[in-house]
Amino acid sequence: TWIVDDTRYYVVHASDLPSGADWVFDHPFFVIFNVAVGGTFVGPPNAGTVFPQTMLVDWVRVYRSRS
Repeated sequence: TWIVDDTRYYVVHASDLPSGADWVFDHPFFVIFNVAVGGTFVGPPNAGTVFPQTMLVDWVRVYRSRS
């Protein structure tokens, strides 16, 4: 579950995956925060892209399932 400022943005369960797909959370991993520019999500930077950018992270909480 991804929550930002008490708003739930996305939830995924292993049962949501297609049959045979790997559940990525079955092994240790780490979280990366970055201020990436471009890519397929929003497209390449253009004249309207504001630089420099910053990211302020007040805190991050990661939960571990006990099951």
